[in-house]
Amino acid sequence: RTFRPVSRGRAREERAMAASSTRSLAVGQRLHHLKVFFSNRFVYAQVTRKTDGHILASASTIEREMRESLPNRSDKNAAAAVGRAIAARAKSASIDAVHFEKPRGKRFHGKLKALIDNMREAGLPLNFSTLAAGGRSHDATRT
Repeated sequence: RTFRPVSRGRAREERAMAASSTRSLAVGQRLHHLKVFFSNRFVYAQVTRKTDGHILASASTIEREMRESLPNRSDKNAAAAVGRAIAARAKSASIDAVHFEKPRGKRFHGKLKALIDNMREAGLPLNFSTLAAGGRSHDATRT
């Protein structure tokens, strides 16, 4: 009897098929994504449609109203104001909930926590997951 190893090509195909079916389910559940960026001077947030990358709502401290009303455009208070603004704009664009993937190893505190907490208080629910190494996400819904 001879030993015949399993073809690795077939295993890869099966994994790819399983991943694509999972991804198609995930896209339906997580249609709108929250993208957040903190520079040293400003806070930016966008809600994008996952299927085509279209930006549906955006807010930042670069905008004139925020620049004039905030003494500092990059602290927790600025992040909170951006959270309230992005929630209002997303609700006006008829978005029910937003998904946010937090990269693994990043803490949920400070400016990010202020932005997301104020977004939730303004009435926009957030589906939360942690992006693990290898691109897999671990889902948890927080309300």
